[in-house]
Amino acid sequence: MAKMNARMMRGKMALEVAAELYTRHMFSLGNVVNISIAPSSKEEQHPAIRMGINGDLMGGMRAPIEVANRHMDIGFVNPSAIVTMAFRGKGFYEEKLPLRALASFPSWDKIALAVSSDLKLKSLADVRERKIPLKVSTRSSGVNNTTHYTISKILEMHGISLANIKRWGGTVHECPRPTSAERTAGIKTGAVNAVFDEGLHNWVPDALEHGFEILSIEPKMLRQLELLGYKRSTIPAGKYPGLDEDVSTIDFSGWPLITHRWLPNEVAYAICEAIDARQNVIPVDHEHPLDMGMLCRSTEAAPLGIPLHPGATQYYREKGYLERDQVAATDPHKRYDDRDDDI
Repeated sequence: MAKMNARMMRGKMALEVAAELYTRHMFSLGNVVNISIAPSSKEEQHPAIRMGINGDLMGGMRAPIEVANRHMDIGFVNPSAIVTMAFRGKGFYEEKLPLRALASFPSWDKIALAVSSDLKLKSLADVRERKIPLKVSTRSSGVNNTTHYTISKILEMHGISLANIKRWGGTVHECPRPTSAERTAGIKTGAVNAVFDEGLHNWVPDALEHGFEILSIEPKMLRQLELLGYKRSTIPAGKYPGLDEDVSTIDFSGWPLITHRWLPNEVAYAICEAIDARQNVIPVDHEHPLDMGMLCRSTEAAPLGIPLHPGATQYYREKGYLERDQVAATDPHKRYDDRDDDI
């Protein structure tokens, strides 16, 4: 490594301190750390690397737009399906966005539409036909939340909206996270009789224990959702105590780390190299430690859905994480080749 000058040392120090500070105090800090490392106006100027994580802008539906417009160079998006939607220019996105994946971190998840068995519902169509005043717990609106968008789209396909439910005399409890204590209490007390969300491990066991059941999404609706970029999936019977049958739904897995197509190959390569070097301290939402091979192969827990950046592909192949004749799957029926790319 070349000798660091004083400014580089201070930048490195700040990053190391910030990483340790965040690790030790992320809860009291409210998950927020802002860092700025910049040269003076008299120094040689180099292109900045801008990374945006979480928040109203970079933690939801607008994150792919910010990256594609090069307001940010790197962003995390959850789930992978939203990146696929943006890449295809479907749903929320008015045009195809020139995005590339650097990695997809594992996070197994699905959308679940859970309702109290006392309601005796077969599908969401019953809610529309009977105008049932549900007491729903779902995710926060008004911040372009990916879960709220997805739930709203599913309801819309069934001719329902959260506003309808309120007009029918129901209530909508909005939660910033699936782990909301208000939701858990509502499930146990009966203040909530429907939960539409992801993050299943956090609330589905409680819901099933208290007499909820999970509705399947009908094949016709699944086909419509697939056209937007979502992928049909299954919550398998036995996944949670009390879940006796498979549930047809859509996938909500993966935390893809994305960039735009103009990121220099050497920078994309260096980012993957950095992940590899720090893999032992990078947390993952998975039952096993970080596996570099999983980041680039499009697995159930870590789907890609868009092409890898060429610099990332180079790194994964050189290190043996991706075989020379392999390309990452963008969906179950197609494999992507950079030569076919026109986005």
